[in-house]
Amino acid sequence: MNDEAQFSEADLAPSPEERAASRRSLIDRVAASVAALAAGAWVGGIVALGACAAPFVFRLAPAPFSGDAMSAAFARFDQFALGAAVILLGAEVARTWAAYRHGAGRAARVRRVVAMVLAGCAAYVGLALTPRIAALHREGVRRGEGELGMELERVHRRAELVSKSEVFLGASLVLLHVFTLGARRPEQDDDEEAAAPLPPGPR
Repeated sequence: MNDEAQFSEADLAPSPEERAASRRSLIDRVAASVAALAAGAWVGGIVALGACAAPFVFRLAPAPFSGDAMSAAFARFDQFALGAAVILLGAEVARTWAAYRHGAGRAARVRRVVAMVLAGCAAYVGLALTPRIAALHREGVRRGEGELGMELERVHRRAELVSKSEVFLGASLVLLHVFTLGARRPEQDDDEEAAAPLPPGPR
């Protein structure tokens, strides 16, 4: 019998395409996990800082110390949010690459848009709203008092609105990462049909 026609253990070894698909699947899972953790920490930080800490600080601490303290806290959190945004965008790049030809699904496209909008919110708050609020507090402005006070009120309300949007977008992004994870097995390929293995023996 011809040795070249015999069925061997090497015939069961994964092909280079299967190994590449396995690597892409691993990268996709890792990127999705990192993105979900980053978005979850972001949302949790907003809730803890904005909904839990801020009301009590402004209620219990006298002005201007309360405003200075929360401005510093929000400025520090904005740095974290910007870092999380970079991680989210990097995860989207990794997941898009790992998806190969199958990354154009509707849920994946929505996920990418949500990630970009969320990153834009972080940049807007961290680079525009928080610095303006801090500057007004340093000038001794009080919310609702005078022209600058009305401006401070408007900026505060805008920051609160954007923060609420970040909570919604961040929670949605976590769900989208979970929803799009493992939606397609890497060995599946719509463009190619897997051929059945040939039986052992001479051909």
